[in-house]
Amino acid sequence: MSLITITTPFNIDLEFKAAPFLRRVLAWFIDFVVLCAYNYIVVKFLILPFGLDTKLEYVLFILFASIPSYLYPLLMEQFMNGQSFGKRALGLKVISLNGDEPTLGQFLLRWALGLGNLVLFMMPFVVLESLFLVVFLLIFYLPDVLSVAITAKGMRLGDLAADTVLIDNRRQTHLHDTIYLEIEEDQYTAVFPEVMKLTDRDISGIRNLLSTKRTKDSEIYMAQIAGRIKEVLNLQTNLVPEDLLRQLLKDYNYLTRK
Repeated sequence: MSLITITTPFNIDLEFKAAPFLRRVLAWFIDFVVLCAYNYIVVKFLILPFGLDTKLEYVLFILFASIPSYLYPLLMEQFMNGQSFGKRALGLKVISLNGDEPTLGQFLLRWALGLGNLVLFMMPFVVLESLFLVVFLLIFYLPDVLSVAITAKGMRLGDLAADTVLIDNRRQTHLHDTIYLEIEEDQYTAVFPEVMKLTDRDISGIRNLLSTKRTKDSEIYMAQIAGRIKEVLNLQTNLVPEDLLRQLLKDYNYLTRK
């Protein structure tokens, strides 16, 4: 099982399983079927029944079939949180290499450099016409297939450029699991409300640091982290580094559930 380790800003490691190749192919096939069905519906029920002029039919086909088909990977990943219908069915998802949801710019770059998107777009139109064309189109996938095969994280060319990766979404480390802490809300008062300026990932790093075995190096690092947080949040406190970090962890858990 190939694992992808993503290190967050506070050095907490999140592990994800790389998307298996076979499930990538099955996800692609599902998306292909979806596009074939979509194009059939557009042509059969929205264009041909009206007996329009050939040129007008061609224009409508481009507007309502060709363009949406070509944009399908980009639109689906943007509006379905890194998934298409095929990826969702197979439990796959695109994430950023820093563990966040990819931005529109990352999705756009990933899509623009995906030669396979052209294949997925054209396949419904040629699959019934010529087996030779089908085989020829599949050649466009070779750069991505080779990239997935030789890169440690199974990244295709678009992923390498956009700093994204396709993961098995059914096995992942949730940030919620690393930061959740039971707090008696009725008896608790937040000491440092400024902690809300930190992110879930920052808090995950704090919890990870507090859970590590105490060594001279870890204590030095803890002091550095505590000092940096005091500087960023402008905290005035005499708490020792470990006590400060524990208090911040408690305050964050309490304030996020108010």
